[in-house]
Amino acid sequence: MKKYFSLAALVAGLWLASAAPAALAQQRAAPQVAIIDLAYIFNNHTRFKMMSDELRRDVEAAEAELKNNKAYLQKMADKLEGLTRNSDEYRRTEEDIAKRSAELQVQVQLQKKEFFEKEAKIYYTVYQEIMEQVKYHADKHGIVLVMRFNGDPLDENDPQGIQKELNKAVLYYNKMIDITPIIVDAVNPPRTGPRPNHPPATASGLNRPSRSQGVPPANGNLRQ
Repeated sequence: MKKYFSLAALVAGLWLASAAPAALAQQRAAPQVAIIDLAYIFNNHTRFKMMSDELRRDVEAAEAELKNNKAYLQKMADKLEGLTRNSDEYRRTEEDIAKRSAELQVQVQLQKKEFFEKEAKIYYTVYQEIMEQVKYHADKHGIVLVMRFNGDPLDENDPQGIQKELNKAVLYYNKMIDITPIIVDAVNPPRTGPRPNHPPATASGLNRPSRSQGVPPANGNLRQ
């Protein structure tokens, strides 16, 4: 009986010894931590670009209308200079200019608010979509933590960029934990042509091609 238990213990020990490297290899093949370059995903999100371009066209149209209204007010101001001061026509023109100027100020403020809200909604909608894909991928592959990082190269002549580099949360990463290309594919429709290469992840992220830091606000140029 003692020999039987000894043999069973030996077999169990051998099985655990052989299973341990396999389990370790499986953990290494499927890391529980991942990183994404959120700015890169936004810049390569097809529908985000379309919505941003549409908003930008609306802003440009509003700016063109504002320019025309200001030109009209300038013509009225020029006309005012040629009128006799304190005359009825002078007072009517002056009142008209003041009224139109006030209305124009209100219109500009309302348009700014509208464009800011539209832009925020675009970012929120796309961000939620990205996070859904991140959660789906993380749950599927047993990833318990996804951190944001920036893969742009460091410019040694940019003091602010160097300061950000020194304060960044992710100091080192292996390319196998960068799920940015996977999320980009998940949020975009399938492509019929060749897909552009995603900048390869490196140990520090400093050798990837430069790209813009997200899409600039579409309504940043609307001004009175």
